[in-house]
Amino acid sequence: MTIELNRIYNEDCIVGMRRIPDKSVDLIVTDPPYLMNYRSNRRTATEKFRHLENDVDAHGLIADYIAECYRILKDDTAIYMFCSWHHIDFFKIEFEKHFKLKNLIVWNKNVHGTGDLKGSYGPKHELILFGHKGRSLLREKRLPDVIDCAKVPAARLTHPTEKPVELLKTLVTNSSDPDAVVFDGFAGTGSLPQACLETGRNYMAFELDAEYAGIACRRLSTQSARDAA
Repeated sequence: MTIELNRIYNEDCIVGMRRIPDKSVDLIVTDPPYLMNYRSNRRTATEKFRHLENDVDAHGLIADYIAECYRILKDDTAIYMFCSWHHIDFFKIEFEKHFKLKNLIVWNKNVHGTGDLKGSYGPKHELILFGHKGRSLLREKRLPDVIDCAKVPAARLTHPTEKPVELLKTLVTNSSDPDAVVFDGFAGTGSLPQACLETGRNYMAFELDAEYAGIACRRLSTQSARDAA
């Protein structure tokens, strides 16, 4: 079955990616599991979100995923991969097996998180591995490798690791052209597909969790209706 553009598939990303032809994607912007089983010390017994599948023992998944990302990307294209400092060594090693690492971008979220409230400094950033398959030129002005963008407010979160659409739009427009095909194998509730719709790009996306995939489909349907109005 051929993968259709501008549709979120509720399935395992590796299984789905095997149906994508070699060198058919123009850009990857992706937010895979961070290999953490994180619990904030400020959370109550009733958490807003359940723990994510594949979020701890997913080293093999990440390695296979990065290899598949390389296969489906066209030559002279780019990839952005979100990660955390906790396992940056593993992510960087696997990433550099396939891609030329150009930057370790720091996303400054402007507000700090929680973590160990008495034994560590308050975390205020996440990392983004930015790499090339070949050489990819920036489309817009050159930005610093520290990008300030407010995180999604807690009251508006639909996914525990949801990324702000404005940040994703910055990455998408700087490393792809209009009508390009952008891929994410861990689509969550659809932030990257929404960024694609708002910037005139196409997307290919997978999300394993049926509940989150459903939220994403409804979100994008609303966005499409809004754009058509």
